[in-house]
Amino acid sequence: MPNNASPALVPLIMTRPRAASEGFVDTLPENVRAQLDPVFSPLIDIIPMQSDADIGSQDSAVFSSRNGVEAAPEGNGRAAYCIGPTTTEAALGKGWNAQRVGSDADSLVETLQALQPEGCLVHLSGKHTRGDIAGRLSQSGLNIINIAIYDQILRPLSDEAQKVIRNTPRVIVPLFSPRTAAQFINSTPALHSVGIIALSTAVAREIPANEVYSLNVAAHPDAQAMGAALAEALTRT
Repeated sequence: MPNNASPALVPLIMTRPRAASEGFVDTLPENVRAQLDPVFSPLIDIIPMQSDADIGSQDSAVFSSRNGVEAAPEGNGRAAYCIGPTTTEAALGKGWNAQRVGSDADSLVETLQALQPEGCLVHLSGKHTRGDIAGRLSQSGLNIINIAIYDQILRPLSDEAQKVIRNTPRVIVPLFSPRTAAQFINSTPALHSVGIIALSTAVAREIPANEVYSLNVAAHPDAQAMGAALAEALTRT
């Protein structure tokens, strides 16, 4: 008699803020989503610090994440230089004359160093940043300041997520930042069943590779490449 039982769904533990996590899951191809059981356990809360950042009418913004855009004032047609398509789209939607100038901090810095935009640049960021964007651009002669307009408060892994990790032979965990990766490692009850999908080598460096079920690094630091790495991980036993 043939076995017609459906294969068990693989838990997908999402650690980004809820809206961003749901957005990522929605971007996955239907055949990939059909194999997954999402568990939402945000490890970071985004808390706006100030919404009245002092940005002159001739100043240009630098956005390294969508969170910065959401915490920033309306663009009113001012220029913005952004990392990645999601951040660029969000900035356009908030009235900034936004252009994508890189996929990560390094490529953004390199592009702006080549462009040498005039006027003052304002990097509207979180309290915790990586890549020293403002410092590196300032050293290259650009007029730039950094204003932290939101904080990223760490949260523990939820009881539900911890239970899933303890009681499931395999789970998949996409991790999008080194800080979130470190928090996950510190919060998880066990690692032997955890397949990590890391956004970048910087994220992967926070993972003890010999202790996890698997560790995949996205080919590019964006959601599309993360989805492709996740789909590849599902094909492995």
